[in-house]
Amino acid sequence: MNKLNFVNLTMLSLLILSIVSCGTKDFKKTPLDNYIVENSKEKQFSVILEDMNVEGTFFKTYLHKYKVIKHKEDDTPYEEVSDWIEVEEGFFDTHVDNLGMVILEKKGQGEISKVASPPGYGYVGDSRYGEWRTHNGSTFWGFYGRYMFMNQMFGMISRPIYQSDYRTYRDGGYYGRKSYYGPRTAGGSSRYGTNSTQTRKDKPNFFRRRASKTGWSSSRSRSGSRSRSTGFGK
Repeated sequence: MNKLNFVNLTMLSLLILSIVSCGTKDFKKTPLDNYIVENSKEKQFSVILEDMNVEGTFFKTYLHKYKVIKHKEDDTPYEEVSDWIEVEEGFFDTHVDNLGMVILEKKGQGEISKVASPPGYGYVGDSRYGEWRTHNGSTFWGFYGRYMFMNQMFGMISRPIYQSDYRTYRDGGYYGRKSYYGPRTAGGSSRYGTNSTQTRKDKPNFFRRRASKTGWSSSRSRSGSRSRSTGFGK
């Protein structure tokens, strides 16, 4: 065997080994992937990132807690809050700015989205649940009487969904494509998500917990965590 053929054979062997190695890597589902499978019969639901935490100093454990809005057989909405669920470091970092946001949604038409959006946006425009209303020159989404308590479920009492913001979401290239945090406030913060002023007011425990730790929200420190739980509980 000449030198050229030996080099080619070696390169081919390395390529095959690389392909085989990649093919044997375990694919790790996220809690959202598991939730989709476990609740495939549900016609509609919204999963909100309710809380986040990092435990440990050298070996870190990354945790999520979710609030899930579901519907009973008579279409009455109700909510469940999960226990703490351990997640992969990369998945944690993906959603580090999405506290209080909907990070998984199945709409009434069966459409599933894992792109972060403001809570309640998945119901806007659905005439079964509400309509656009105008008061003092502002047009906002209002739920019908039977679904009025959804305003509280989605935190819409303090942050109404204005028609102008929703149009930006639908027509500005965000819908189903990239996360939408609403317009900037006068102070320069986002209207939704971890960095919003309202989230700081709504979740003081999260921010106190985060302030007491160093580098908890970044993947720069390698994690030794392993997923222990992916189930949702009340």
